[in-house]
Amino acid sequence: PRILLLDEPFSAVDQVTRQRLYRELADLRQTLAMPVLFVTHDLREAMMLADRMTVIHRGRSLQTGPPMELVRRPADVTVARLLGHRNIFHGVAARDPATDAPRIAWNGLLLEIAPGDNDGRTRLAEPGRPISWLVPQSSVLLHRRDRPSLGERENPVNGRIEGLTMLGDEAHITLDVGAAQPIAFMIGAHAARRNDLRTGADARVSLLADSLHIMEAASS
Repeated sequence: PRILLLDEPFSAVDQVTRQRLYRELADLRQTLAMPVLFVTHDLREAMMLADRMTVIHRGRSLQTGPPMELVRRPADVTVARLLGHRNIFHGVAARDPATDAPRIAWNGLLLEIAPGDNDGRTRLAEPGRPISWLVPQSSVLLHRRDRPSLGERENPVNGRIEGLTMLGDEAHITLDVGAAQPIAFMIGAHAARRNDLRTGADARVSLLADSLHIMEAASS
């Protein structure tokens, strides 16, 4: 055969067996002299096994590229949502009054973005332009209560914990920051205990500038 098609091959197996099959398929790919077309609804499978990934929605191909690139730089809000991003917000293009560097005006703050953020500088060239932006949960860093912010570069944000769920060794947290939706992030369960995190408690986080990604403004 010229191509191997695998259409959700692991959907009906238990988690332990699935992990073993992941490893076997990853090893098999190294010896096959043919492309493998792997169809899945599980992003973890795609990230683990794919060299290139295509996001398909309603019969249309929306974006193709290396899995990590798609996750870090989704083409638009639809792709971002399909890839599981929760921290998708809406703001306005702005400029730093001191340096004229591009910023995101959001929730009363001016958020810094890293230089060369995809075509972010082009999209932010027009101050006042509505934009959408995201920050991965892994790029939301909790500030320790006994340690102040390391600087504005961290994009510090204050809020109040509205939800805290322990899932094994992870604490899944939603932080009400007074915006249209909360900021979601995860930390180790031990860190949540060490910082005495609980629902209703105040907390401070940083949004890493090099992970903020700009997209066209969502239509709704």
